[in-house]
Amino acid sequence: MTTIVDEELVTYDRSLVREEINRIARLLDTVIIPHVQDHPDDEWAQLVLGQLVGVKTALILLARDE
Repeated sequence: MTTIVDEELVTYDRSLVREEINRIARLLDTVIIPHVQDHPDDEWAQLVLGQLVGVKTALILLARDE
């Protein structure tokens, strides 16, 4: 059985978080932002946009190398 030391585990976790950041960024760029631009008064789209931007920001903070 291979044991991953703490530093390697953190590096691995950060790489997974970065993958999620990329997925959220693509969702925002290709689906949500165009929807909001086409329907600026759509309350649901505005809510999704705000929530996903918040999640993306939080993940960026988590993925930072210190």
